[in-house]
Amino acid sequence: MKFDKDTMRKRFWELYDQKKTLEKNLAPLRQKRKEFQEKLRPLVQAYKELKQDVIAVERPLMGEIDMEMAVIARALGNKVGPRANG
Repeated sequence: MKFDKDTMRKRFWELYDQKKTLEKNLAPLRQKRKEFQEKLRPLVQAYKELKQDVIAVERPLMGEIDMEMAVIARALGNKVGPRANG
C-alpha cells in the first residue's frame, strides 16, 4: 500500500463510511441499552440508598466490635482457643 495523500484521503473516506454504517447498525442496540438503563436507574438509586443505610449502621458498630476483639485477642497472645459451648 502506498501512502501518498490521495491514497490516504481515499482510505479516510472508506473508514468514514464504515463508521457510519456501523453506527447505523448499532442504533437499535444502543436504543435498547438506553431503555434498559432507564429501567435500571430507579433500582440503582434504591440500591445506593440502602447501601448507605447499611454503612451508617455497620461501620461504627463493626468498628467497635473489631477493635474490642483485637484488644482481647492481643491480650490472649492471639490464642483465643476454641469456642466454648453456650
